[in-house]
Amino acid sequence: MDRLQLMETFVRVVETGNFSAVAREERSTQSSISKQVQALETLLGAKLLVRSTRSHALTEAGKRYYERCRQVLDTLEEARVEIQRTENEISGVLRVAAPVSFGRLHIVPRLGSFFARYPKLKIDLQLDDSFVDLVVGGIDVAFRVGELKDSRLIARRIGTAHRAALASPGYLAQHGEPQHPNELRAHQCIVYTGLANLNEWSFQGEDGAQHTVHVNGHLQSNSSEAIRQAVVEGLGICYTPQWVYGDDIRAGRVKPILTRYRLPPLPLNVVFQPARRPSIKIGHFVSFFADEFSRDPDISPMLASQDGEGNALGGLGASAGLTGAR
Repeated sequence: MDRLQLMETFVRVVETGNFSAVAREERSTQSSISKQVQALETLLGAKLLVRSTRSHALTEAGKRYYERCRQVLDTLEEARVEIQRTENEISGVLRVAAPVSFGRLHIVPRLGSFFARYPKLKIDLQLDDSFVDLVVGGIDVAFRVGELKDSRLIARRIGTAHRAALASPGYLAQHGEPQHPNELRAHQCIVYTGLANLNEWSFQGEDGAQHTVHVNGHLQSNSSEAIRQAVVEGLGICYTPQWVYGDDIRAGRVKPILTRYRLPPLPLNVVFQPARRPSIKIGHFVSFFADEFSRDPDISPMLASQDGEGNALGGLGASAGLTGAR
C-alpha cells in the first residue's frame, strides 16, 4: 500500500477517534485499518498511537506526524481543486501540431471563433510537414493527414482529405493535358516526399479499373507550401489534397486534371499521447474543430466508427472520453 494512503488512514483514525469509524468509511474492517497504522509506524520507525481496549492516544511523535500529514493532505486537496477549477474554465496553454498548409488554411482561420468561445485558453501552434514526435515536442494534440503507422498513439478520425491531380493553365498550354494516368510518365510530376509511396500515383477509372503510375520530374520536396508555389508557377503536375489549392482553383491559377478518375482519399486524424488522459481543454479543442470540419466541403468527416489502424476510434466529446490506439 502506498504511503499516501497510509497517511490518509492515520489522519482519519486521529480525527474520528476510532478504527471502526474509518473502517466503515473505507468499507473495510477494523483489523485492516489497524494493520495500516501499524504499517505506517513500521515505515517511520516510530510509535504513533498508544492503544487500549477502548481508545487510543497520540504519542508525541504521533502528534507531530499528524500535523505534517494534515498539511500535506490539505495542500494536495487545494491542488486538486485548483486543477479542476482550471480545467473547468478551459484555461492554460494547449500545444498543437499540424502540417504547414493544413494549419495555415484550416486551423488559423478558425482560431478567432475558437478564442471567442474559450478566451482563457492559449494555443501554441507548431506547423511542420514532418510527423512531430509528440513526447519529445511536448505536444498535447496533433493533426495528421494520411494513414497512421505509430501504434503507440491514440487517435480519432475527424475528416477526409480528398485528393486531385492539378496543374497550372500555363503548364497545360505548353505541355498538353493528360487524358489518361499513364500519360503522366511523359510529364513533369512534382513529388511530395512526405508520402510512403512518393513516386506511385494511383487512380481508379469509372469502370473500377485501378491505374498506378510511377512518375518522375525535376522537382520533389518535403514542403507542401513549396510544391504549391511550384505548381502555380507552372513547373509541373502535383497529386495532392485538394484543400491545399481551394483558393487557387477558384482563382483559376491551377486546374484539376484527370477528373474522370477517382483518387484515393487521405484520412484526417487527431492524435494524442497514450500516457496522457485527454484533458477537458483537449476535448473542447477537438470537438470544436470536428464540428467546424463537418461543415467544410473540402473535409468531409468520417462518421462511421471503425476498428483498426488509421480508422475512427470513437468520439471525443467535451469530457474527453477517448480510447484506442493508432
